[in-house]
Amino acid sequence: MGSETVFREPLWTTQSSPLQLRPRALLDMAINGFARYLAEHLLPCPTLVHKHGTVVVRTLRLDGLASDLCFAHASWLDVGMGIRTTVSDAGEWPGITLNYRTDDRPAARARLVLRGLSVAEPDSLSAQPGRLPESLLARFPADGRWSTDEFRDHTHTMRPFDSDPELLAPQEGETSLTRSRCEVADQWSFIEMTEPATTARERTFGQPGLPADAVRQAVAAPVRSLMASFQRPLFVFDRCRTLTHAHRTPDGDQTVFAHAIHAGPGLPEPELHPHMIRVTSLPLVRVCRLIVLKMVERSCR
Repeated sequence: MGSETVFREPLWTTQSSPLQLRPRALLDMAINGFARYLAEHLLPCPTLVHKHGTVVVRTLRLDGLASDLCFAHASWLDVGMGIRTTVSDAGEWPGITLNYRTDDRPAARARLVLRGLSVAEPDSLSAQPGRLPESLLARFPADGRWSTDEFRDHTHTMRPFDSDPELLAPQEGETSLTRSRCEVADQWSFIEMTEPATTARERTFGQPGLPADAVRQAVAAPVRSLMASFQRPLFVFDRCRTLTHAHRTPDGDQTVFAHAIHAGPGLPEPELHPHMIRVTSLPLVRVCRLIVLKMVERSCR
C-alpha cells in the first residue's frame, strides 16, 4: 500500500471555538482523510463495505500539538495520511495515522484503530466480528504487521486517574440518539459521539457547589488530546441517561469530571461493566465513565 495521502482543508468559522480548532472538526477531517487513503491505496469505502465486509472505529486518539491554534492563526490545514499503517497479523485490527499542519508548524495528530467486521445483512448492514480478506491484508507493509496481542496492547494504553471524594452531588440528564449523530447503518457516528461527553462537562458550568476555578476550566481550557474507545454501538432513537460526578485529584491541583452514560428506560442494559472515558486537562483532569465508550480529553490553559 502507498504510504501517503495529503490534502488541504480551508478553515471556516464553524470549525473553531474561541479557544481552538474544535476536536469535532479535526475528527471529521480524520475520517475524510481515511476515506481518501482507502480510495487511493486500497479501494473506496463503499466497495470495502458492500464487497468485502467493513471496518469500524474501535479506538481513536487526537493530539493537539498546537493546542493554542485558533481561527485567526491559520487559513488552511495540510492533512497528511499514512504516517504509519499497521494491521494485526490475522487482519482483525487495521490502524492508520495522520498529521495536521499549518504553514509553519504541526497542528495535530490523529490515529484511528479499526475493528474488522463481516456484513451479515447487506440491506441493514448488520455485522459481526471478522477480518480483512487475505487479498487486502497482503497489501499492508510487512513492517506494519503486528501480532494480534501486540496490536491490542498497543491500543489499550489508557489508565484510570486517581481522585478524591466528590465535590458536588451527582448531576443527571437524559438524551436520545438522533439520525444527525448516526452513520449509514443508523448507529452512532464516532465523530458525533464525542459530543455528549463535551455537553455533560460544559453543563457543569454554573452548577452550584463547584469551586470557581474548576467550573471555569470546564469551559475555558482548550483540549490538548482526546482518546476514545468504543465498546458497543448505540442505534438511532436509543435513549441514554447521563450521570455526572466531580472530584478533586489527590494533589489538589486538578478536577475530575466523571460522566456515566447508561441505557435509558425501556432499553436492555448491555452486558458490560462501565468503561472509562477519561478527560484529562492541564491543570484540569476530566474523567468520564461510559458503558459503551471510553474517552480521554487532555486540556491545557
